[in-house]
Amino acid sequence: MTIPPSEDPFYAPVADPGRPGGVLRKRTVTLPVGVPVDAHQVVYGSTGARGQAIAVSGTVLVPRAAWTGPGPRPIVSYGVGVHGLTRDAAPGHLMRLGEEAEVALFEPLLARGWAVAVTDGDGHGMPGPHTYGAGLPGGHAMLDVVRAAVRVRPDLDRAAPVLLWGYSEGGRNAAWAAELHPGYAPDLDLRGVAAGGVPADLRAVAEAIDGGPFSGLGLAVVVGLSHAYGDPALEAVLTPDGRRAAARAAGRDVVGLIVEHPEPLRHHTGRDNAWEDPAWRVLLDRERNGRGRPRAPLYLYHAPADEIVPVAVGRRLLADYHAAGADVVWADVAAGDHLTAGFTGSRAAIDWLTARVNTAVMSPAG
Repeated sequence: MTIPPSEDPFYAPVADPGRPGGVLRKRTVTLPVGVPVDAHQVVYGSTGARGQAIAVSGTVLVPRAAWTGPGPRPIVSYGVGVHGLTRDAAPGHLMRLGEEAEVALFEPLLARGWAVAVTDGDGHGMPGPHTYGAGLPGGHAMLDVVRAAVRVRPDLDRAAPVLLWGYSEGGRNAAWAAELHPGYAPDLDLRGVAAGGVPADLRAVAEAIDGGPFSGLGLAVVVGLSHAYGDPALEAVLTPDGRRAAARAAGRDVVGLIVEHPEPLRHHTGRDNAWEDPAWRVLLDRERNGRGRPRAPLYLYHAPADEIVPVAVGRRLLADYHAAGADVVWADVAAGDHLTAGFTGSRAAIDWLTARVNTAVMSPAG
């Protein structure tokens, strides 16, 4: 029987997380995926929102078929979308249960012979709490899981082409990782970043969904960023009832957040403009993607009809990256909603990533 992370000693607290990417624990697991793979769960060192050392869990999947090249086997760090706030919603745990829907997105990469590393993120799996919405730990974890992967599997080349891919919150974390890469992980040969439906501006997204069926994600932003930064001024916008709601939300997966918290944010804050609070205004501006210049090429894709992340948010990110001098392309996805676009847009994203690997093989010094 697969027990949840909250009961599994593998995910017990770590006294000293050590250096980013260092392997603290590892075990081999069996995953019900459509490609024969060797799968390893790992606990590794990373860096939190305040620069502190943290321990993060993740999963490394390596196809059993020998890699025939050319060049080293590529490694893709894949970021999942929002899973909720409870540690038991960790993607690695859901993969073992056969309940991780996003496996279908990266299975074609495994079929190509590529290795895939999936971070659980800060506070999923490990005790946390989960820092939903915080870009720094999200980006760090996606980079450090690659460093951990090559330590878990010595047959993975440290000079391998590395790619980042994610959709929705996973796309946001991939974009953050791209921005952090030049200063944080220059040892990784990052060849390309595919990021779809990116909620690059959390305030704009939270305001767009407020009062609608996805209002609970706005409360999750309050909870996650309050966890990340530990600033009492952030939680101070909540009423006493709002704080009790936030405490309950911290133990919910994404379905629980949406179903149990359909009310607008003012229900928890007692005012209409909580994001105008000085502490929140400064933080949400700092959390916006597009403030750094990625060195690797980027592929952004978005559905014009996206009802959760307005397409204007994605297009602003595109403009910010262009203004910074980044190499970035854009693709509209023919889909009627946010979730469908993640699947509809995946094939073109994979084709783009494949082209980046081929470019890496042709010009390894690039």
